[in-house]
Amino acid sequence: MLTGCNKLLDAGSPTNKVTTPQVYTSDSLAQAALIGIYYKIMEGFNVFNGFMSRYPGLSCDELSKTSVLVDDNPFLINTLTIDNNTVGTTWASSYFYIYQCNDAIIGLTGNHSITPALRDQLLGEAYFLRAFSYFYLVNLYGDVPLIATTDYTKNTNTPRTPVNEVYDQMIADLVEAQHLLTNTYAVTPDFPTARVRVNRLAAKALQARIYLYREQWAEADAAASEVIESGVYQLESLQQAFLYNSKEAILQFMPVTAGFNTAEGGYFVPIVPNGKPSITLSDSLLKYLEPDDLRQAWIRTVTVSGKQYRSPYKFKQNTATSPREEYNMVLRLAEQYCIRAEARARLNRLPEAVNDLNTIRKRAGLQDLPTISTQDQVLAAVEQECRIEFFAEWGHRWFDLKRWPARAIDGKKRIDEVMSSLRPDTWKPTAALWPIPGVERIRNPALTPNPGYE
Repeated sequence: MLTGCNKLLDAGSPTNKVTTPQVYTSDSLAQAALIGIYYKIMEGFNVFNGFMSRYPGLSCDELSKTSVLVDDNPFLINTLTIDNNTVGTTWASSYFYIYQCNDAIIGLTGNHSITPALRDQLLGEAYFLRAFSYFYLVNLYGDVPLIATTDYTKNTNTPRTPVNEVYDQMIADLVEAQHLLTNTYAVTPDFPTARVRVNRLAAKALQARIYLYREQWAEADAAASEVIESGVYQLESLQQAFLYNSKEAILQFMPVTAGFNTAEGGYFVPIVPNGKPSITLSDSLLKYLEPDDLRQAWIRTVTVSGKQYRSPYKFKQNTATSPREEYNMVLRLAEQYCIRAEARARLNRLPEAVNDLNTIRKRAGLQDLPTISTQDQVLAAVEQECRIEFFAEWGHRWFDLKRWPARAIDGKKRIDEVMSSLRPDTWKPTAALWPIPGVERIRNPALTPNPGYE
């Protein structure tokens, strides 16, 4: 059905016409259209299939490279330009998904041709996926056009919307998704395993993250607590955490490309056994890894020609097994503990924050943190645990550095503090945002450039 679903989306109407009346006329067609969005997300290497684990990590103090691939260099030295292919692909792909979600929302809202329970499920998924797409757009580019239609004539002249207004829309979408969805995961023949389609708690988990990014500490605490205390999820062993049947998974995307498991496995695990990885963990990250930390199981160590290389190894397989054993981990329970820990630290509920950090540390085989008496110390511990727990995973480190205040420089961001030390010759504060792609500014004259990319 996935192949048929793909053809359904690609082969019908011209791109300048709304396809809704043709698609949302029966349960089977509506479900195929929505599943097609998941399929497109996981088709090849793209923004939500590998890009966010690779390029933000190269952009900060997390990843390095051994290959001669020049495409990585602008990220590695923070010298992106408006014609960068990855920057352009990320923008275009994200808005493609948003268009498909808008199409679904328009086609399903008030639609009496679809069974009500299925209509609500599909609508909830579309609202989530739209919010999810916008989350990465604003954290990569800053202000972006807020598009809620499928009318290309209107969309090509839409100016950039302030980040806070886009966040408002994300929250509204996630609240609506939670009204429509249940805690039960939808199961279909194409997605037979339990956690590869959005449920209500996935929407709550993303909402918790957005509240954290907006510094709505009490709301972030409450949302993360609801996910943690739902009883649906549990922290897995380190060896099990990223497998397809992980009980830690809040949301996974199922690989669909023949011959591959996850994009992260394709990026970080060499095809040749004991081969040299093209991407490695940075010395800056490795020096913060405690000697007894069992999360070293997530690091591959190999010696080639007398030189040691250490690379991400959360996903172990470059090529696909039959059946697949690894799915793309999108949201997991450990993040909710870290969200709650930071929120409680910001609220000066320090013992509770430390308890959440110790939950993560216990899974890693580490002792509880020593007594911490100040908020700054707890927040430093939050940074340490987040850095190690989420390396090479969805750009967490890059995004955290951009939103955290500097520790020692008033009025600055943590990213400027870290990156000006790491890359003094090339770092500029304006590099914290990607450029608006030049081709998009030609298509849409209402788009303004980001500072530093005029």
